[in-house]
Amino acid sequence: MMKCKICGSDTRLVYDQQFKIKYYRCPNCEFLFMEDEAMISFDEARAVYDTHENSIDNQGYVDMFKGLIEDFVKPLKISGRVLDFGSGPGPVLYQLLTEEGLDAFHFDPFYNPDNAYKDSLYQLITSTEVVEHFFDPIKEFKHLSSLLEKNGYLLIMTHIRNKDLDVFLNWWYRRDVTHVSFYHLNTFKYIAQVCGLERIKHNDKNIILFKKK
Repeated sequence: MMKCKICGSDTRLVYDQQFKIKYYRCPNCEFLFMEDEAMISFDEARAVYDTHENSIDNQGYVDMFKGLIEDFVKPLKISGRVLDFGSGPGPVLYQLLTEEGLDAFHFDPFYNPDNAYKDSLYQLITSTEVVEHFFDPIKEFKHLSSLLEKNGYLLIMTHIRNKDLDVFLNWWYRRDVTHVSFYHLNTFKYIAQVCGLERIKHNDKNIILFKKK
């Protein structure tokens, strides 16, 4: 039996008949993840990301991040360093954070693989449309938590999964072959407990804010 990558509980098989892919759902924390054998390689993932039109010229993409900054970042009154983790081919959020006068840095394993980001601590880390790509979520969340100052914030954007498996199997979000990890709000509760975080705010859809204890 496959163990949950978040809480270690026994999972239940969810088989995708259309794409012939196995997923595993945890009935305890409601994490749902793709089988390792179906996960694509680094180079294959890069080829997919190269097709995304996530640039400063995409007004809808820019407006999404402006809304994120207005609703979730500005109320925090950040005065220290900020890291955009997984900034993508066009680091739009990083650019907008810089324009707000924040001391911002960015890292992306494909497009800006500069590990110098590890040498600092941050008052805020943003990670938008990234955590669904994590093969080993607990390892990655612990890493992000380790980079936060005490009382620092971790702001995540990823589409929150509904419990209904029929909805999941027909969900556009999981049809992206690079999306391998799907989180329920219960999942984030467990992640917070394990990684020294407190879940303090979310919008029930795709944005979750944590604070480091």
